[in-house]
Amino acid sequence: MKFGFSQTNYVELIPNIIQDVQRFGEAYIDPATDAAMYNVNSGWYSSAETKNFLEVELNVLSNISVIPNTGGNFILDPSTYNSIRFEDGYEPRNVASIFGSDMDISIYIDYETDEGTESIELELPPGIDNGNVNLLPTFFIQGNLGLPKGTELKFRYSPEIEVGDITTEAKGLALQHEFTSWLKEDQDFFLDIAGMIAYSNFEANYFIENEDPTSEASIVSDLDAWSFSLIASKDLNNFTFFGGLDYSTAKSISNFQGIYTLPEEGEMFQNVLDQIEIENKTNGFSGTLGINYLFGSFVTKLAVNLQKYSNLSIAVGYHFGK
Repeated sequence: MKFGFSQTNYVELIPNIIQDVQRFGEAYIDPATDAAMYNVNSGWYSSAETKNFLEVELNVLSNISVIPNTGGNFILDPSTYNSIRFEDGYEPRNVASIFGSDMDISIYIDYETDEGTESIELELPPGIDNGNVNLLPTFFIQGNLGLPKGTELKFRYSPEIEVGDITTEAKGLALQHEFTSWLKEDQDFFLDIAGMIAYSNFEANYFIENEDPTSEASIVSDLDAWSFSLIASKDLNNFTFFGGLDYSTAKSISNFQGIYTLPEEGEMFQNVLDQIEIENKTNGFSGTLGINYLFGSFVTKLAVNLQKYSNLSIAVGYHFGK
């Protein structure tokens, strides 16, 4: 955002503008919170049948989320803010979200001085869109460990990865229990049924282009996500067909770093803006359908995760101790 204004008392402006920046920031970052939540909560399972005690499986996994055009903008309604307007008035307009492109739109904040009414011009930040569709890929190393009584512990880690204008890092832990393991040996059910709880932490740095080539403008987000799943699967020869119903919830804390540029006399105001935290919360249901193919100790996996920001999970793995 660019600011240009004459001398005034910045302290009097801070409370209202902070509230407006937070409101704008929540709407601007919201698509990234949704996409990150669904992405890191995907790909955790590929069967309802849990591993045998001390059996281990290691996987290399990728979740690839598709961000459609609808995630690239949102409606900014000045009437819901404290003190902003567009150059031509107060009518709501579409503006870029974090996944949008540069719309070259400014907003104005009017304030009173001893010399009369003055205005601050703020150029809204562009998004990171490089085309009509954005992809948010993540890559994990995931390990699954069989525990006693039909229970399986899962863990995953993604080192810092840079894809385009996004740098990500993630880690997570999950616990799955097979309900059909309660059946006696002489009992059989046509499907394996399980439940799973998963926690993930996702850190992302979204780099935002601006007119200053020396600037490192970015939005830094830290997201905590939970997933609760009901899973069913069926083995047919070397194939396993699986599906699940999932509920996800997440909370992210984000900071705008270097997005704002102020004249030298506004340094105090600049410091306040740089420390503003944006909090986003989201939740939603999703469904998963997938297939595994086992050949020897190797396994390949493919799943489609149907949700607000649908994605594809692809993995290859190796079994130990079976």
